[in-house]
Amino acid sequence: MALISKKTPEERAIEAGIKEQQRELEQQQRKKAEAEQQAREREQRREQVREAFFTTPAGKARLAFDEGDHVFQYSIDVMKQQAIIVAMVGSTTSKKTADPVAILNSVCNEGWELLSGSFVFVEEGQQSRDKFGSSGQNIATKGTTVGYYLFRRCDANRRETTDPWEQ
Repeated sequence: MALISKKTPEERAIEAGIKEQQRELEQQQRKKAEAEQQAREREQRREQVREAFFTTPAGKARLAFDEGDHVFQYSIDVMKQQAIIVAMVGSTTSKKTADPVAILNSVCNEGWELLSGSFVFVEEGQQSRDKFGSSGQNIATKGTTVGYYLFRRCDANRRETTDPWEQ
């Protein structure tokens, strides 16, 4: 025959207090783990933004300036032209342009002065079709206009800015 032991109210209160302390400890550990995870995620996002910045023209210009370079060259696709041939109608092109002013200003703010800019059309191909009902051909050219910009080091142009990954 088994004996049933009944706990006194004091023993029940002690056990309840121990369980409450364990719950509080577990909750604190969860909060601490969540805070550590959030800190790791913030640091990871910060590093991603930092790496992304140094792939931009301004980031490359900053690296060149910090390395002591005297000149910096950057190129950008200013216009992209696609060839469009429509059977029995003719040919045309579609154009997409980009304004490089913001990029050039960001490079100058990193301590560079714009010396020159030049543009080259890089042909990527042509499409042609015979004209309908007459002699000759419709020709559409596909390619990119590339802007080449040359900068020289200019300490006076360097502006102190907040790093994007510190914001």
